[in-house]
Amino acid sequence: MEIILENQELKVRIDSFGAELISLFDKRENKEYVWQKNPKFWAKSSPVLFPFVGAIKDKKYNYNGVEYEMLTNHGFARDNEFEIVSKSDNEALFLFKYSEETLKKYPFKFELYLKYCLEKTVLKLEYIVKNVDEDTMYYSIGGHPAFATPVGDGVDYQDYYIEFSKEESGEINILNGPLINSQKKIKGFDGKKITLEKDRFINDAMIIENPKSDVVYLKNDKNGYNLKFAYDNFKYIAFWNKPGAEFICIEPWNGISDYDNCNGNLIDKKGIEKLEKNSESRTKIEIEII
Repeated sequence: MEIILENQELKVRIDSFGAELISLFDKRENKEYVWQKNPKFWAKSSPVLFPFVGAIKDKKYNYNGVEYEMLTNHGFARDNEFEIVSKSDNEALFLFKYSEETLKKYPFKFELYLKYCLEKTVLKLEYIVKNVDEDTMYYSIGGHPAFATPVGDGVDYQDYYIEFSKEESGEINILNGPLINSQKKIKGFDGKKITLEKDRFINDAMIIENPKSDVVYLKNDKNGYNLKFAYDNFKYIAFWNKPGAEFICIEPWNGISDYDNCNGNLIDKKGIEKLEKNSESRTKIEIEII
């Protein structure tokens, strides 16, 4: 089911399947800011990553002596229908919770809420994870919104750039196949700016651990494109594009793909979050059209 939030400035569309943001439309400028799915490149627009971020080594892991299979990257929440808990003109709350099926591949009882709130030119998105199990819960949570980078009329993809609010080291994690390379990182950029060259993501995502910035901007000086992306309570920020496609993903994560030398035990997993019983965690994103 499609849910619409709207005010004088923006119109937002959310699909209850995956509680996925599928449109952020600026009514003043007649401009779409969210990538409109194209299976030729990527058939998603803003999936939620839960209960894992990235790939699991050999598609299996161990917890309390039991082996579980996780056949899909980024967990499974994005591929399920969410319940619509509440809806108003400018706010919607979605819920996905554990079931007998989820317990077969992820042994914790959870509730995952996604809350969207539209305020003038800002869309706020909150991820709320609740542990309703009797045991400590281990999980990851992440966002994966893709923003359109339209070309034409004298504008090319490499005219877009990412700008950090603070100076960054430029050091990024690199991949060994689908897993994180345990032996090295590389210098991916300098200072505060990442230009979007066409081959920038030929080796997959750029992943920054513990960034200094909690705000990044997506800009294009030629056409006035200016999007502010703020993220709160996340350990990683990643950027990704499918070469040839007109989008860039800005991905705040609490969690990361398995390292190539990991032992497969869930409690030892790099970047895993820990949530005690009867407790919850909250992470937030704010997207502002400037």
